[in-house]
Amino acid sequence: MKIKEIKTYFAAAVWRNFVIVEVTTDEGIKGYGEGTLGDFEKTIEAAVNDLKPFLINRDIEINEITNFFLRNFFWRNGPILSTAQSAIEQALWDAVGKTVRQPVYRLLGGKAVNRVKVYANGFISGGAKPEEFASAAVKTVEKGYKALKFDPFGGAGPNITRADLDMAKQRIGAIRDAVGSDIDLMIEAHGRFNTRTAIKIAKEIERYDPFWLEEPVPEEDIVSMSEVRKASGVPIAAGERIISRNRFWELLSQRAVDIIQPDVCHMGGIMPLVEVGAMANVNYVTVAPHNPNGPIATAASLNALVTMPNALILEFWLDAETVRHDLIKEYFDVRDGYIYPRDKPGLGIEINEEALTKYPYKKMHLEYFSNEYKYHGDIK
Repeated sequence: MKIKEIKTYFAAAVWRNFVIVEVTTDEGIKGYGEGTLGDFEKTIEAAVNDLKPFLINRDIEINEITNFFLRNFFWRNGPILSTAQSAIEQALWDAVGKTVRQPVYRLLGGKAVNRVKVYANGFISGGAKPEEFASAAVKTVEKGYKALKFDPFGGAGPNITRADLDMAKQRIGAIRDAVGSDIDLMIEAHGRFNTRTAIKIAKEIERYDPFWLEEPVPEEDIVSMSEVRKASGVPIAAGERIISRNRFWELLSQRAVDIIQPDVCHMGGIMPLVEVGAMANVNYVTVAPHNPNGPIATAASLNALVTMPNALILEFWLDAETVRHDLIKEYFDVRDGYIYPRDKPGLGIEINEEALTKYPYKKMHLEYFSNEYKYHGDIK
């Protein structure tokens, strides 16, 4: 089986365009992958097109192609090239699974868990009032979600004022009071704080029993992340912006996190996600893939995650619901706060090909002002 054609599609979805790669085999099978990278979607398309001459008419041997990506280019492991390669790798797994009529997770060795807990994200904007945070959280829990992630800090960093910290605590406290103690709360910091500030934040929010504090300091500073973890009574999660397996090993070996968050769209694809999960497992660290992406990335993440005995939870975004539902013919099986893999070939989803051109590319932009961010739509 050989690669016959590679195409890229965009689906505009609120604050980013989902980047979808379609690989067609010489047997007529189509596999799909996702390489969504907000604000740089056209760059990913260009990178996919740059890789095409190396791939057309090539036998679909995924390990060989992945090794080719890693060994034959001087500039490797950068976010653009790695994201393009990730999308292609996912699409190849989807095509192979469809060809042999098996789910990808079974080709990876089968399920270690039968379901994965999901946490809801995208249910509230960063600058909202505490009562708005609480109201949005209650509505989300009423949909069946048992875990919520949000950023209460309103864009503060690298230091934080007493007023901003008090407001963040009011937002967290309002949600905790509204949803009770049985709902897990993930606190997002987006890597904005310095070490001393992050430790202060961790100590002051501990009273609300967070499930984790995410990216309290910039991820590239693994030494500082380790210092924060040692001083924090709140579990530390990070890894969404790390794309090299070597850097993940450093993050793990430095005991810098309790939970790792690799992103299938950026780290090379499904097999690298599985490999990093194995690294985490031998270090007694759990895996919670970063996934603010579209439904193809969700399916790819799920196929990898269910093979891991240390699978913890999967991010599940709530915005752009129309686009997400329209792109696949049968939506995900999410019940009582858990997502269940389907026993269908490939990634387990069927793409609605008509929807691939239904949501044309838009140039989008996020601006920071007044300590909060808002979506500003198209840039002409």
